[in-house]
Amino acid sequence: MSEVLVTTAVPGEGRGRRRRRWPVGAVPVLAVLLAGTVACGGDGGGGQPPADKAVPTAAGQSASAKTEHKSLEMKGLVALVSGNLTELVVFDETTGRTKAGAFLPQYAVPSAWRRQAFSPDWHSVVWTTKGGDLYFGEYTSGAGPNGNYGDTPVHIGGKPTYSGGKPGYTQPRFGPDGKRVYFLANNDKVYSADPKSPDDLKEEATLGPGTSAQENELAWDIAASGQVEKRQAASPGRDSEVPAPDGKRTLVKNGSGWFLKETGSSAEPKFLFEHLLDYDEKPLANKSVTVDVLGWY
Repeated sequence: MSEVLVTTAVPGEGRGRRRRRWPVGAVPVLAVLLAGTVACGGDGGGGQPPADKAVPTAAGQSASAKTEHKSLEMKGLVALVSGNLTELVVFDETTGRTKAGAFLPQYAVPSAWRRQAFSPDWHSVVWTTKGGDLYFGEYTSGAGPNGNYGDTPVHIGGKPTYSGGKPGYTQPRFGPDGKRVYFLANNDKVYSADPKSPDDLKEEATLGPGTSAQENELAWDIAASGQVEKRQAASPGRDSEVPAPDGKRTLVKNGSGWFLKETGSSAEPKFLFEHLLDYDEKPLANKSVTVDVLGWY
């Protein structure tokens, strides 16, 4: 029986890395989300970080840690791998091997709207907590293959109002230019904000009563102009095929493994690999680990 390994940093232990192990089950849990589905993943740890303490990250670093900021090399099959921690992982699309990854904050609420919670260049992410708090964070590279999102999070729109109490937010998304973030408030209004001015909210649209209670149904969208548009509520589509950026090839997942299908070809898809693999090249086939594929980039 094999194991799934995820490495996290532990202060004071050797080089600061420790491996978490999960026993591997016989049936993989795999949900393939096509590019264009939205939002941020996490393990639903709940609660916002204490205001008077450095913010812990999934890899054990603090907000005061001085690490170099780089961009992830987002070329390959991109997925959110969730177990005790949630990590954005880039897999080689021809071998299934893990190339790079970045952990998301442990207190982030999981959401079905995953891709658009990351900026277009994947450098930044927005997420909410169980208490409805909204945060913006950037990618920080680590000493090894793992980085982190949100080492120094920005709390957006966190000031309570005199008459309305504390605001709560859900469905956070980036706008087309990646500079403003959009989110649905518990008063059924959509707002936007620039993370550089996190308390300066702009009201974008008013939706129907009770819309904010439907966390996994998106009743609004953002046009290329940045204008919020109402739409019929929809849940994210799931499929077993992930198209390449050029649209000429598609990765197909079935019970036997991953295959490459050429667009317009009648030939049988070419076998590529059986399982997605972790950093130690062991299969991600664990009942307690969920792999949500965001797309092929």
